[in-house]
Amino acid sequence: MDYIFEKLNKDNFNKYYDYLLSATELEPELMCSTDIDKEKLYKRLDDELSKRSTSILAMYEDKVVGRIEYHFYSCLQDGYRICYVDWVYVLPKNRKQGIAKKLFNEMTSDCIKHSIDEIRLIRATNKNANEFYESFKSAKICELPFFIQHLN
Repeated sequence: MDYIFEKLNKDNFNKYYDYLLSATELEPELMCSTDIDKEKLYKRLDDELSKRSTSILAMYEDKVVGRIEYHFYSCLQDGYRICYVDWVYVLPKNRKQGIAKKLFNEMTSDCIKHSIDEIRLIRATNKNANEFYESFKSAKICELPFFIQHLN
């Protein structure tokens, strides 16, 4: 199957929105929120903080079937550059076809272009996610403690 990969933008927003609705309906337990406000979501495309993130969409037959979202940051002190992956998700019927790996490859190309030193993510711990992470032979899977404080 031939997939097309493109960055989320205003032209493909409605396809992205439909994908989010499908994902939320199919696996609400994996979604951060089941309340998706189309107008607010669309406005975030112009939000300065949101513009720092990149979403790459995997398209098949003109529909979004997967997405990876990430952003870059750098430590001022030592210049170490990190890509933080916020989200990776492929619709259930499209899994086991290498889409998530291809999304990662698209992101990795962007990382190389921007001289990124390392990729990090807080990994999901479900069976599909674990199998995906374990497929990266050069990656280190660890159980790091995280500090999380919600501000609102």
